Amino acid sequence: MIKTAHQNSGKFCNNFLLVILVQLFIGYSIDGQAETPWPWNTAIDGSSVTLLLLGDFNVQKRETPADALILVRETLNQADVVYANLEGLLVESKGPDQDLPNKSGWTHPGPEAVQALHAGNIAVVGVANNVAYGRENIMNSLSVLDTNGIVHAGAGKNIEQAHLPAIVEKKGVRFGFLQYTSKWYDEAEQMATATSAGVARLKSADGVTIDPADLERMLDDIQRTRRLVDILIVSAHTRDGQRSNNPSQQSPTSDPPRRDSSDLYSLLPVNENLQHVEPYQIQFARTAIDAGADIVFGHGCHMLQAVEIYRDKPVMHCLGNFASDWIRVRNYRDGLVARIVIKDKQLQRVSLVPVARDHDSNNVRLLAPDSIDGSRLYQKITDLSSTTTLSVAGQELILLDKE
Repeated sequence: MIKTAHQNSGKFCNNFLLVILVQLFIGYSIDGQAETPWPWNTAIDGSSVTLLLLGDFNVQKRETPADALILVRETLNQADVVYANLEGLLVESKGPDQDLPNKSGWTHPGPEAVQALHAGNIAVVGVANNVAYGRENIMNSLSVLDTNGIVHAGAGKNIEQAHLPAIVEKKGVRFGFLQYTSKWYDEAEQMATATSAGVARLKSADGVTIDPADLERMLDDIQRTRRLVDILIVSAHTRDGQRSNNPSQQSPTSDPPRRDSSDLYSLLPVNENLQHVEPYQIQFARTAIDAGADIVFGHGCHMLQAVEIYRDKPVMHCLGNFASDWIRVRNYRDGLVARIVIKDKQLQRVSLVPVARDHDSNNVRLLAPDSIDGSRLYQKITDLSSTTTLSVAGQELILLDKE
């Protein structure tokens, strides 16, 4: 009996040690992912500058907002400049049925979300989008950004301020950012005017053409900013149209009213039509590059869209989601991170890495192109970008390489 008890005790100890080792290994693996930067294929010398572009960034309802980036924070902090579309205002929420009319279940992220921006080395954001609602809220959110040293584009106390670029300088390279929105809920509460705070507009009522006055103002913005910076990035928040080339099938510029105000939390069905680029997006991108932009990208439809090269400049029509805690789009998980390497103040390389979010934690995760989800997204972006050649180099999809 003693021998048997001793043997059982030994087995227990061994099993206990095995459990501890497994737990330590799991913890090490998670921490390793959190602390290890992405293995970019291109070595960066001291004269090169790296820029990361992110899609929609929305972190909310977390005890520790920075946790959303635990698996990608070291990659973000390794970059010289990180830019994201700030999907939400940094003001206190009044509740999911009050913060934003016609967007059932939406809540403002709150000022604490700035912690996630800091954790992700995000020093510049765009704020022109459909969830920037209420003139006072917009200005209060900008105040939080200003207090925390985060520069912003796309909103201001009047239309002139809303169209000013955000400018940052790293290693002697000056980056300029302009952002616009092509969708909104209430023009009277959101669009900047000569005397009222709001966001910068790029209106397309039919998904085919752009309002001439808005297009002219964008051209003025680009030409004015071009003289001030070395690298100019222009982005826009895309419509929620049906992405059809048939104008008769287009949805209106503003989002449709919610059908059931009591439905605050159910998942929105994934709409594959949102993957298709509308004609106005092509006009926007090419007009911006013709006027002097170096990089054009979109965000806002929560889906991936085509990428392309136009006049030797990268266009990413929609990068999809990055961090997205809004409960109703939890099943919209696909996104891309774009990495731009600048050398001698010129674009040298543009690469893409698929991104998704864990099902349990909803934390952001970069995906290797040869992983199951990564290969799926690589195939998706390849299929969508039928006129563009994408290649795999290490853990990246190469869009542009001038080496």
